[in-house]
Amino acid sequence: MKKKIVEKHEFIQFNEWISRMYPELHQSTTVKERIDGQLSVLTRSFTFQVTDKCNLACTYCYQINKSTRRMKLEDAKLAVDKLLSGEDGFHDYINPEKSPGIVLEFIGGEPFLEIELIDQIVDYFREQAIKLNHPWANRFCISICSNGVLYHDERVQKFLQKNNGVISFSVTVDGVQELHDKCRIFPDGRPSYYLAHGAALDWMSRGYYMGSKITMSPENITYVADSLEQMIKDGYADINANFVYEDGWEPKHATECYKQIKQFTDKTLMDFDMNDYAISFLTLNGDPMPCTDNKNWCGGTGDMLSMDPDGYLYPCIRYMESSLGNNIKPLRIGNIHTGLMLKPDEKKCIDCMNAVTRRSQSTDECWYCPVAKGCGWCSGYNYQTFGTVNKRTVFTCIMHKARSLATAYYINKHIASGDKGIPMNIYLPEDEAVAIIGKEWYNELVALTEAVGGQVNKTGKHQAFIDKVESNEFKDVVFFDLDNEQEAKEIANKEKELLHKATANEVTKSEKEAQAKLDKLKEARKKLM
Repeated sequence: MKKKIVEKHEFIQFNEWISRMYPELHQSTTVKERIDGQLSVLTRSFTFQVTDKCNLACTYCYQINKSTRRMKLEDAKLAVDKLLSGEDGFHDYINPEKSPGIVLEFIGGEPFLEIELIDQIVDYFREQAIKLNHPWANRFCISICSNGVLYHDERVQKFLQKNNGVISFSVTVDGVQELHDKCRIFPDGRPSYYLAHGAALDWMSRGYYMGSKITMSPENITYVADSLEQMIKDGYADINANFVYEDGWEPKHATECYKQIKQFTDKTLMDFDMNDYAISFLTLNGDPMPCTDNKNWCGGTGDMLSMDPDGYLYPCIRYMESSLGNNIKPLRIGNIHTGLMLKPDEKKCIDCMNAVTRRSQSTDECWYCPVAKGCGWCSGYNYQTFGTVNKRTVFTCIMHKARSLATAYYINKHIASGDKGIPMNIYLPEDEAVAIIGKEWYNELVALTEAVGGQVNKTGKHQAFIDKVESNEFKDVVFFDLDNEQEAKEIANKEKELLHKATANEVTKSEKEAQAKLDKLKEARKKLM
């Protein structure tokens, strides 16, 4: 009989809360919009980089060019004014019609180094939104991720208690102490685990939700199993983990990744039901993706408007000089004093970003990858690496493939132990899987998968195409090889036909719905005459 280590309480993300509370405001994307790469976002965010100073020196931090700059309160207030009024181009980016709710995000460096400034900004937003009777007055969320060093500061505690009803707060704890202190250290080399871990436990002990994030890098991948186990014991119900996107991953790290998840699964199998925990790393990945799903995975092409300490505006924080360094030009789209996307080059930048889709930035190998689902990338890092957002970095490719195999082991093993769930199929061909986990582990995984009703790609082919609109059935997947010209040509034709059919069906459906409404109106008019 399995036991539950902690009773899970549902935490609803702000975007989901807005969707539930105001269903009339939620507009789903059509098939054509998804093909064009458009995404329905109910809540957009505005990020204040209140400082680029930090009190830690984490080894994997993407902010490679930190300084000691501090945002001026006057600039922050001006940003609030323009967000609420829509002046100087802000309405075109964000407004209550397009974004019924708003997320005010505060980052650094370390944001709590400027806690008094953050407090003043939030107070000013509340006051102005209420004064204007603005829809965002009761539809906003504060988002802060901290390293936990200043958590017990009296000013920080006062701010957290004052805003606990509208704040999404997390402290970065990279699992067990050994993993955390390998990367998250002070400038003089001192560890920070005891501060971060203590902060997280204190917040959760008060009954508040604590977000989590384990950042996996080549130097700490051997600690993943122990870290996941520790976070479950600590009381986390939602555990987020991701690979760093930067170069450095090797096949040995992919093998170790699978080994770690296998070890974690085997050791904790009877401790908890997988449905009581949301481990992002072990969900929603490992399937091929339909050609109708063409949206950019990353929101860093315009959905994450940010302002740096000097008042410059960016599509995302990753385009700031604190992230890019001195050798790459920051990608600015305005200034809080002159406006947002008003200059021709600024507008052109966003127009180009809006044109970026999953297809436009993917090679054929990525587009037709049999385990494409869940494979992520950072558009800002793409720009940093290639000088364009429209080309994906693929440094994590082998790690994502290892993740897909590890997820299949985790899910299917739990199902075999009695947990409810849908068996995960194995879409990766045998030769690629064996190269990562070896023949013995592969045979074990195949036997496990088939025992719980899952299916396995035994064609030996390396690409996949879903032959039906909106289908996620194994039987609708066509496996092929790109280096087989005949097969590749056939798939290209199938894709064109499917995309045409998908949009045509939607147009027909819309026409029928419009005609039905017209018929109802005609009938109503007859009754009135």
